[in-house]
This record gives sequence, structure tokens and C-alpha cells, in this order.
Amino acid sequence: MTAPLTPTSRQTLSRLLGYFRPHWRVFLVGTFGMVLLAVSEAGIPALLKPLLDGTFVEKDPVYLKWAPVALILLFLVRGIAQLASNAAFAAISTRLMHTLREQMFTRLLQLPTEFYERTVSGTVISRFSYDVSQISYAGVQLFNTLVKDSLIVLGLLAYVFWLDWQLSLITFILLPTVALIAKFIGRRQRGLSREMQDTFGEMTHVLEETTRGHKVIKIHGGQEYEARRFDATAKRIRHQQFKLAVAANIGVPVVEFVGAVIMAAVIYIGTDRAAEEQLTVGGFVAFFTALGLLFSPIKRLTKLTDPLQRGLAAAESVFAVIDELPEQDHGRQDIGHSSGALRFEQAHFRYPGAERDALGPIDLEIRPDSMTALVGASGSGKSTFVSLIPRLHEVTGGRILLDGIDTRQLTLDSLRQQIAFVDQQVILFNDTVGTNIAYGAAHDEARVRQAVRDAGALEFIENLPQGFDTPIGENGVKLSGGQRQRLAIARALFTNARILILDEATSALDTESERLVQQGLERLRSGRTTLVIAHRLSTVQKADRILVFEHGRIVEDGTHGELMARKGVYYRLNQAQLFAEDK
Repeated sequence: MTAPLTPTSRQTLSRLLGYFRPHWRVFLVGTFGMVLLAVSEAGIPALLKPLLDGTFVEKDPVYLKWAPVALILLFLVRGIAQLASNAAFAAISTRLMHTLREQMFTRLLQLPTEFYERTVSGTVISRFSYDVSQISYAGVQLFNTLVKDSLIVLGLLAYVFWLDWQLSLITFILLPTVALIAKFIGRRQRGLSREMQDTFGEMTHVLEETTRGHKVIKIHGGQEYEARRFDATAKRIRHQQFKLAVAANIGVPVVEFVGAVIMAAVIYIGTDRAAEEQLTVGGFVAFFTALGLLFSPIKRLTKLTDPLQRGLAAAESVFAVIDELPEQDHGRQDIGHSSGALRFEQAHFRYPGAERDALGPIDLEIRPDSMTALVGASGSGKSTFVSLIPRLHEVTGGRILLDGIDTRQLTLDSLRQQIAFVDQQVILFNDTVGTNIAYGAAHDEARVRQAVRDAGALEFIENLPQGFDTPIGENGVKLSGGQRQRLAIARALFTNARILILDEATSALDTESERLVQQGLERLRSGRTTLVIAHRLSTVQKADRILVFEHGRIVEDGTHGELMARKGVYYRLNQAQLFAEDK
């Protein structure tokens, strides 16, 4: 598979500009405000010429009377134009951030499991916060500075050429200087911006791990280690920010020096031209003032490479998420209400980049309304096996059939509606108890209570301060481990799916809670195909069938009694567990 080519700066900028097209009316308002601002900038030295010539040279009182009024009106127009342009571009900027974050989040919801297995979560979070903000800042700076200051430069250049075109030719020394500086700085900043985005992602990841694992850090005395880890990342960011700041400002003193040379030349040449009456006193002052006003926008244009390169690097990062291939769903068939019959035909799976299969090949048939237990050592392939059923991973070869239909022919929505899944890593959302149980579906109070009762969670929920309306905090932090697991089981039972997959679902329960859940599961077995992964073998003895996994293959298949009588892998696992419990 060929790696995707890195887009050029022009391609990235062109794509970014496409996000501004829906807001062209607002953009026109902002641009019109900037045009007024640019014209009014040239109006300042333009007022000086008649004021000086008319008042101090020609002694005409009319100029003295109307010049202050004109000056007030000029700055009133400038203030209105500035406010209009700033408001317009702020509106575009905030809409741009909203659109990019919405597109990224929508794509995140569509991405396959493989993306989350290879991507550090801190990097994704950094793209939503840091990178999008950089794009917005670059967008505002780009248009605000590029449009406004370019128009100001053009307006002032036109005015000085109108005053004295011969003397104005000296300003052409400045333009190639600025172009060379911008080219040099741009290359340097692009690379630094990319490095800093990656480092910000690392820092976000460290912060996330520290927040999530604060108990482990405290108990194991990991404060110094985490402090060193964070300090190393923060120092890299500081060094990168320093280099960017130096690169961004290196052009300013160069432009100022060239400007000083030009100003000195203008004073030397201009005084001779004024003495020869080729330029009036007012004209010379106006020319000199316009030239002085010219350097500020040119310096700002020189510094424009900093936000522009940061924005382009950030845009590449954001577009990389938006362009990720979504979870492939080529299925066209809707199964409706399935019986829960599963069949594996030479099914096997290999992780991307791996040299050998992690699972299979497996030939297996699982009857409807049966309870099948999956046992084996950690890493033997049990969790991978059950993840293939809802197509969280796609089979590398062979096929899996549900009611005789290849699951790849079914739409993902149709397939997953048939399956309820409780993972060994319980995931709850920062919401109420009731919302977590009815997650993704309309809230039905009667169904919620029944699911909770079957999961053995009704008693502890009713004892919570607000019952089903009690907020449970981030990932259920306000609940015990066993309570969180029972809520996850209740959420699975609420769906009333035909296939129930429990991956170590009772591992965090105490004996009494486990007994309550097992009773609920016994009641719910009727009409469901249940697959249970368990390390605690005592919980699967009543299963209709036990599959023993080893190195990605099913090495034994039978009931508890049959497998114990064979005295094979299952028997040894049982004996080892009994020995560990006795100790």
C-alpha cells in the first residue's frame, strides 16, 4: 500500500480557503472595511500637505478651519472600518473552528477500531484544541494582515508616486528585501510548527495519563517520574516556541534597517528637490510621513509567515484526521430480527503489519439460545474472537455468518443492533445513571428498571442521592468497580439484543454481586445466544458449551464435565486456578 503524499503548502492553503467560501458575504463586509482602512491610512499624509502649504505657506485660514474637522471625520471612518472588519473576520474565524471540529468529531465516530489502536488519544485531543485554534488564528491574521496591510502599502505607494514618482523609485529597494526574508523564514517556521504540534500532542497525552492514573501514581510513588516526563515535554515545547519566536521576529530589524537607509536617502535627496522647488514643504512632509507609515504594514507583512506556517502545519494535521478512511460498510442487507445462529467458516484474523495470524482458522457453529463460554490464558485470542462478530475487526480470511448470511453483507447498523457487548474495560459516560443505561436509545423507564433489576443493580441505584438521575462522574468515578460493571451489564441488557457478549463482565464483582448477575443472566438466556469470556472458571461451569483457546485456536470443545474428564488444557487450567485460590 502506497503511503499518502504530503500535500504542498499551496494545496493545503487552497483547501483551507475553501472553508471561507460559504461565508463570502461576511468576507466582503470585512474586506470593504479594510479597503476603507487602507484608503484612510493614505488620507493622513494627504491631509498634511494642504494643511502645511495652505496654513504655513499660503496663510489661508480656510485650511486651518476645516483641517481639524477633516481629521476627526477621517478617524471616525477608520474606527468604523476597523470595527466592521474585525467583527467580520472574527465571525468567519469562529465558524471555521466550529466546522473543523465538527468534521473531525464526525469522522472520529466513523473510524475503525484499528485507528484507535494505533493513535495516541492525547494527539487527537491536541488537534481539537491546539491545532484548530492555530488555524483560526492564522486565518484571521492572514486576512486581517494580508488584505489590510497590502491595501495600505498599495495606497501609500500610490500616494508617494503621485507626489514625486522619481523620489519614490527608491522604495523598490524594500520590496525584494521583504520577499527574500519571508521566503527564508517560511521554510524554517513550517518545520518547527510541525514539531511543536507533535510535542503538544505528547504533553496532552502525559496530562491525560496523569489525570486518569492519579491513584496508581500516588500509591507507587510515581510523582517524580511523571514530573520528569512532563518537564521533558514542556522543555521541548519551550525550545520550539523560542525558535519560532526568533524566526518570526528576525525580519523586523532587517526591514527597519533598510527603512532607515531609505529614509536617510529621502531626506538627503528630498531637501535638494525642495530647495529647487520641485517639491513643496507640505509635499515633502507628506511624502516623508507616508514613507514612515509604509514601514509598519511592511513589517507586519514580514511577520505574517509565522501564523501562516503554523496554520498550514496545523491544517495538515487536522485534515489528516478528516481524511482518515472511515469504517468500511459495504453491506446492503438488513437482517431485521435474527435468531442469533452463528457460524465461523475458516475464519482467521491477522493484525496489520503482523507476521502471523492472531486467530484461526476457526470452523465453528454456535446454536441460537445457547450459552457458550470462552476460556484460555491471556492473549490466547478470546477477545479477538468475539470482536470479529460485531465487525470491530474484519476477518482477514474466511467468513462469519449470522442466520446463514455473511456478516459483511449486512449493514453495520443492522448487524450491531443484534449484539450487546460488555467489555472487561467498563466505559461509562459523565451523565446520569439512567442515561448511561439507555445510552443511544429512547429512555424507557420500565425497560431501564428491568435491565437494572436483572443486572443486580437496582438496590444500590435506589440508595443513590438522586436514584436514576444521579450523575456518576467521568467514567463512573463516583461508583465502585462492581457498581460500574453492573451498570455496564444493565446497559447491555437494556438493548434486548439477540446476541449477548460478556468479556470478563463479572471480573470486578464481589461474590454476592456476581451471584445476582448470574441469576439475571440465567433468566435472560432464553431466546439469546450468549458468549461469555471468563478467567474465573467457576462462573462458566453451567455453560452449554466451553471453548478452550490456545495460541489463537480452539483446542478443546465440550461441557465442563466432558472437558474435566479429558484431563487436557481445560482440566489443567482448573487445577491451576484451584491451587491458586487455596494458597
